[in-house]
Amino acid sequence: MRKLLIDMAKSDTFEDWIANGQLENNLAIVQSLSMQGKSIAEIADTFGVSRRTFMYLQKKHLALKKAIETGRLSVVALCQNKLMERVTSGDTTAIIYALKVYGGEFFNDRKNVKSDFSSTAVAVQPQVQVYIPKQSE
Repeated sequence: MRKLLIDMAKSDTFEDWIANGQLENNLAIVQSLSMQGKSIAEIADTFGVSRRTFMYLQKKHLALKKAIETGRLSVVALCQNKLMERVTSGDTTAIIYALKVYGGEFFNDRKNVKSDFSSTAVAVQPQVQVYIPKQSE
């Protein structure tokens, strides 16, 4: 808590970036670190501030939050592209996964059922029984 108060007592890091002409460069660094999967704490550490201060700055300055979100979304887009490459190549596992994610309720193998006792949704796995007749000799 004391470190947070000390950090907040200092000048606003984001505004310092603006004053020093480093805003665009630092936002690009934030986005790049976000794309690499770095945590908020790791990104904050790069700029010499605490995680809490960085979270505060994110709430105060939407451009900082957007840089983080853009970095994360670019990773998601990359993964989606790779998934679709696997789907178009005929990878059965990728096809099943894509159908479950993008196919809606029809392809979802988990069904939600309301309980009469608590009126909360309960996930239920479907049970499938396969009967194989005996082969005649």
